[in-house]
This record gives sequence, C-alpha cells and structure tokens, in this order.
Amino acid sequence: MTPARHGLGLLATLAALAGLLSAAPAVGRESVLWAALDFPPFQIREGEFAATGSFDGLLDLLVNQLSEYDHEVVTMTFARREEEIRKGQVLCTPGLFRTPAREKLLSFSLPALIHLDNRVVFPAAKADRFEGARPLDLESLLKRADLIGGIISERSFAPNIDPLLRQYAKAPNLVVRPMKSAQMFELLVKGEIDYTVLFPHEAAYLARQSGRPQEIALRPIAGTPPYIFTHVACTKGPWGEAMIARINGILLDQRQRPEYRALSERWYDEPDKALIRKYYPQLLAPAGDAR
Repeated sequence: MTPARHGLGLLATLAALAGLLSAAPAVGRESVLWAALDFPPFQIREGEFAATGSFDGLLDLLVNQLSEYDHEVVTMTFARREEEIRKGQVLCTPGLFRTPAREKLLSFSLPALIHLDNRVVFPAAKADRFEGARPLDLESLLKRADLIGGIISERSFAPNIDPLLRQYAKAPNLVVRPMKSAQMFELLVKGEIDYTVLFPHEAAYLARQSGRPQEIALRPIAGTPPYIFTHVACTKGPWGEAMIARINGILLDQRQRPEYRALSERWYDEPDKALIRKYYPQLLAPAGDAR
C-alpha cells in the first residue's frame, strides 16, 4: 500500500470511529424516566394534536433545560402511574396534584401549572335532571339512585372531590374504571352513564373530537376552588429531592414569562384563558409555592 493510500485508509477508519462514538450514548450520563399520560388535552401523545397540551409543553421545556440527562418518556394510564409510584419506581412526572397521600411517596416542585376547576359533565339532553342548586352538591349527586356516574380510577380531581369519590367508590350507581378520559366520555355519550367529572377544556376537547360539541353541558361543583395547581413530582429520596431542586430552579426562571404562562392556557377558550390570567399571579405568590 502506498503512503497516500495508507493515509486515506487511516482517515476513513478514524471517520467511522468518530461516527460510532457520536451515535453511542454518553458514558456516565444519568437517565430520567418520565411517566407521561395519554390525557388530552393536558397531554396528547399521538394524532393530529400530539404534543400540544400543557403537560406536553412543560415536559418539553424540562427535557430541554435538563440537557445533562438522558430522558426516557413512557406513556402510562393513571392506574399504572400510581402503581409505579407506590412500588417506588424511580421516575418523575409532570402535572400532578399535590395530596397528603402522594407526599409520602413523592417530592413535589413549586406549582408548575394552573388549571380551572373540575365540573360535572352530562348530556345536554338530560339537563332537566341536573337542575336545582348551582353549583351542584357532588355528594347529593352521588347519592341519587336515578343517576349513574362514571369516574376514572386512580385519578385525582380536587381536595374536596377525591374523598367523596373514595367514599362512594363501591356504590352501585357509580362506575369506577381504569380507562382513558375519551373512553369514559364515550360511555357518557352512549348513555351508559349519566354524568362524569372533567375539566371544562377537557370536556370541550373530547366533545369536539367526538363530533358532539353542542351535546354536553357542564355545572360547577360546590366547594371546589376556582383554580388548582399541578406540580412536577419525582420519587421521594435523595435522587428525587435533587431533581426537584434542579426543576425548581428552572421554574423560578421561567414562570413569570408570558410564553410560560401560555402553557397553562393551552386548549382553553378565550373567556377561560382570561380567567387563567386572572388567577395566574396566585401561582407565583409565596402562598402558592407552599401548596
């Protein structure tokens, strides 16, 4: 082989080796497992509107900001996510309500997103069966034998709603199943249940996707605050606490920016976006940071 050809061969070998090294994962980099939900419009994992939810935007931001880590995003149901958390699986998840039970298993970030309150959702054709007090008293509704409710198991709604749903979980007139919101909504429009509990923009999204935007009605729930925060949460322990400290630094840098506030506004209609903007300062307040 001539010196020129030998030099060309060496260059080719070095180029191939460089390609292999660039394709290989960085040695010693830590990985973060993210538990994601197929939970439109908060988190949309596939289809025409994939990655356009508020949880999607938050997760994208965190993945980009935490560039020193490798990231694995796994889609789970509500029930599987709760099971993995109870088992102590090392993970993080965006968009989680903070509850005393969860605080035993998870470390929570500062409030990350703000959402309007949950509503009772029912077919507009059955509106006469939901007349009376507005907002609706949820316990009175759960006691009614003439109405069948439907609830997604292992889903948290609000501090005043969750205890009632646990209390009536085995009632014959309440269907509690580990399913997606779209599946529960389908039971509603088919008449297999009379009502469910959803966020207003969630109900509007599901109705629009099913081609029935004018066929549902909503009522507020008595005793429910007008807004609620969700947080990023990681498995409790030194690793999770370190991750949350890192995430809190990102949130403190980002939360006051209009483009970050816009994450909370995703998929709300204009009147509800105005309400998000009205309540958003509460997310930034020191009292909000404690929630």
